[in-house]
Amino acid sequence: MVKQLPQVRGDVHRRPGFFPRALVSALAAGSCATAFAFEFPPNLPARNEGLWQMSQTATVRDGGRTLEVRKVWNVCLDARASRALHELEVRERQASAARRQESCEDPRPEFSGNTLSWAMHCTGRSPAAHNIDIRHATLFLSRDETRAESAVTDRGGSAQRRDLVFTHMKRLGACEKGWKPGDMRLMHWRVDGDETLKGRQDGDVYREIENHKAFTASRLGR
Repeated sequence: MVKQLPQVRGDVHRRPGFFPRALVSALAAGSCATAFAFEFPPNLPARNEGLWQMSQTATVRDGGRTLEVRKVWNVCLDARASRALHELEVRERQASAARRQESCEDPRPEFSGNTLSWAMHCTGRSPAAHNIDIRHATLFLSRDETRAESAVTDRGGSAQRRDLVFTHMKRLGACEKGWKPGDMRLMHWRVDGDETLKGRQDGDVYREIENHKAFTASRLGR
């Protein structure tokens, strides 16, 4: 019997430059102006080496519309790249918040049982800034399969808004020939059922982490 993913509570507003503007704004609403010092627990398990498929679905509010977004990646993992993928989830949210001149507290990731969890509170400098809470949980069903949920709650404006993102990852086998750990490829990107990609897009977990960190520091250092 599959254990249920722990409920993510709180306000919630995910991959390398692969989310549409509305989704990036919603998911990545977390940033720290100067500190990039958070660490993942030493007992965090690594996913098994090989090629993984990552399927992500999100329900995002964009103005008066609700968008259903689905993205599918293939990513080559080893122990180091598996850990880096967790960091990338945080960095993307930090960079998205920085785009709106909002910063977040550093997350304090914890691993208990078979669940990785972390949270960030984000706010801006202006009186009209939003107050955003991000909560994330990744459930390790095995070393060959994980499920995750991110919830972003935005209390800004006249109404509270909550966006949800669900991610399922499963190992497919050996990495593709010529791939190195950290390489990833965006296979599909559908918005309300329509494919938006004209071709598959290649990326790298480590490069995307550094790009997000640099963007966040630049935006919040102004």
